[in-house]
Amino acid sequence: MEKVARDHILVLSIAITGATPTLALAQSSVTLYGIVDAGVSYVNNVAVKPGSVGASKFQETTGVGLPSRWGIRGIEDLGGGNSAVFVLENGFSVANGTMLQGSRLFGRQAYVGLQNNAIGTFSMGRQYEPLVDFVGPFVSSRQWGTQYGAHVGDVDNLYTTFRLNNTVKFESKNFAGFTLGGLYAFSNQAAGSDGEGFANNRAWSVGGSYARNSLSLGVAHFHLSEPSAGATGGSNTSGAVVGDYSSTTSIFYARPVSTQDITGGGIAYEMSQFTIGGAYTFVKLRYADHTNFSISNYEVNGRYRFTPALQAGVAVIYSVGNVGGASSMANVSDGPHPHWLQFNSGLVYSLSKLTDLYGAVVYQKALNGALTTAINNIGGSSGTNSRYQIAATAGVRHRF
Repeated sequence: MEKVARDHILVLSIAITGATPTLALAQSSVTLYGIVDAGVSYVNNVAVKPGSVGASKFQETTGVGLPSRWGIRGIEDLGGGNSAVFVLENGFSVANGTMLQGSRLFGRQAYVGLQNNAIGTFSMGRQYEPLVDFVGPFVSSRQWGTQYGAHVGDVDNLYTTFRLNNTVKFESKNFAGFTLGGLYAFSNQAAGSDGEGFANNRAWSVGGSYARNSLSLGVAHFHLSEPSAGATGGSNTSGAVVGDYSSTTSIFYARPVSTQDITGGGIAYEMSQFTIGGAYTFVKLRYADHTNFSISNYEVNGRYRFTPALQAGVAVIYSVGNVGGASSMANVSDGPHPHWLQFNSGLVYSLSKLTDLYGAVVYQKALNGALTTAINNIGGSSGTNSRYQIAATAGVRHRF
């Protein structure tokens, strides 16, 4: 009997020991998710560099409808309404299988933090800032207009031309429809000569949103100091912005930037199958040569859901620029007040809850002394032979 009792105790101990990891795992979860997007696009008047002659281009494209990505999202219940959270997210090209965001393994997002059900989430790592979180959802490019529909040169970064490293971020829970957030991105640099130090390539941002019934609102402000220091060979390639601050259509970042400030707001109102909305952003760029450039972007957009599977949208964007400290801006404007006019149109048809087809056409025109157009990420700004561009794309995307 004594031996039988000992055997029963041993079996029970093994069972409890084996069950312990299962109990721990029951309080945690890790999710693999992603988007795979590919299509074919046409754009005219593409120049290989500012100031050269443009030509038409057909190309296979990836991530135009929604950027292709895969990620891992995890949460662990710590008890008392607290959780540990993390996200690791990679951006990649379907066309050739390479990693994007400067060939970073987790170039889209990489952060870890703590979440409280009653207060909000505190996180650290490579993340989006409140302007993208709270104002980005109101622009057509983030809804149905594709990345081609971003404001000229994506100067307000609502389509995330660049992301931020070294961040600490807090986003509150929803309180009676209100959500607030703030972020600080460290330069990670010790004090030194020639302007190096704490403020060399750092950033901060604050914002908030409100949603109740059919009405949604969002506002935010973003400040960036010495972002050009993060370029190759710059004075701080470990700061807030590193290697992301330039592309062939980022015409406003062609010269070293000392500071960039962006203030924005968005609104949307849903009426049954129709949603009308808009956004306003004001961007101020101060350059190292003591000149400056400001631009106001005005967008009005609407989308209509014909059936649960089919929706279409249109948008008008007017951008008003101002050159300060000079009479013109090389390869951008031959006068102090360049303007840009843009029309976005798009169509999305859902084949299932996870797979859809999309198409979009974007027209952009340089006016009032503007020398070039810059439809976001089409491979180059318009050439010297034309002051307008048309981009058309069609593709398929799948979520998992």
